[in-house]
Amino acid sequence: MSSLGINVTIVEPAAFRTNWPRPSMRQSATQIDDYADTAGARRRNTLDTYGHQPGDPERASAAIVDAVQTENPPLRPLLGTVALDVTLARHDTLKTNLTTWRDVTLSADCPDDRTTA
Repeated sequence: MSSLGINVTIVEPAAFRTNWPRPSMRQSATQIDDYADTAGARRRNTLDTYGHQPGDPERASAAIVDAVQTENPPLRPLLGTVALDVTLARHDTLKTNLTTWRDVTLSADCPDDRTTA
């Protein structure tokens, strides 16, 4: 879309010290035992880290303003160490998947002696 003078920026933040994890967050009163190790663990972690999140909202705001005011704004700026760590881990997992399944991926193409419509 930049050819039309439209830039898109998708901010990908980590956890920031805001009121969201405690006073502003609404949770279901129902807790399902089967999810205690997954969603329940996430719920506990969110509540336990309230006030100790690594991200500074003011610094994040300044970073966003700086990013979108550049001549070539980034598509997906990451905000915070955790955001970077999570993204790099996902990148590593994706690269491993692509490498592992490369032959299967390439096997889906038409053979060289055939043409496609």
